[in-house]
Order: sequence, then structure tokens, then C-alpha cells
Amino acid sequence: MYGPFIEQAEKYLRSLYEQDNIAEQLIRRLAELMATGEANADAACRALRLSRRTLQRRLRAEKTSFQKVLNEARALLAVNYLSDARLKSFEVAMLLGYSSISAFTTAFKSWYDMPPAEYRQKFLAP
Repeated sequence: MYGPFIEQAEKYLRSLYEQDNIAEQLIRRLAELMATGEANADAACRALRLSRRTLQRRLRAEKTSFQKVLNEARALLAVNYLSDARLKSFEVAMLLGYSSISAFTTAFKSWYDMPPAEYRQKFLAP
């Protein structure tokens, strides 16, 4: 008797959970968008099917911002890309949307307190 109501309630709760975690959804979308070279707020809004204002409001509710989430996504992807010895640091920088290796190196140092080359030597050496 209560089966349809329980299913509907569970579906509603799942949708609330998905909506509450916009930062994680954004990180996943940004990872996809960086591969195509479109890791910007407008492309992210299109991918998430949200207006820019709604995205800003929901990120603010999670006490974050688009730029913070973008940096988090880049930091996570950077170590992932650097673990692939076939990729040069310059290629990693381009994949993450940086215009130069120096901009990438500066960002990487701010995340991990060392340049990408040192990170590779310390953590990824055989």
C-alpha cells in the first residue's frame, strides 16, 4: 500500500542529495570540460543545466566559489596527469587550461608546496 509513496520519497531524497553537492558535480563537469579546453563558468553552467546566478548561489551556500572549485579540480587532475610519465609538464599545463608552464608551476606550488618536477621525483619515481 505504501510502496509507491516510499519510492517517491526515496527519489525525492536522492534528488535533494544530488542538488546539495553542487561542488562535486561541478568538479566532475570541469574535468570533462578541461579535456575540451572549455573549463569556464559559462560552459560549466551549460553542462550542469543551471543559470550562472543559480550556480553562484548554490556554490555560495556550500561556502565556495567557481574559482575555488576550478582550482580544486585542477589540483586533483594535475597529480593524476603527472603520474603518467608520458605527459610532459607543459602538456599537463595545457590540459588543465594554463597558458604557460610558469602559470601552472606557480599554481602547483601553491597547492603542493613544490614544483611539478619535484613532485614527480618524490612521489612518482620507481
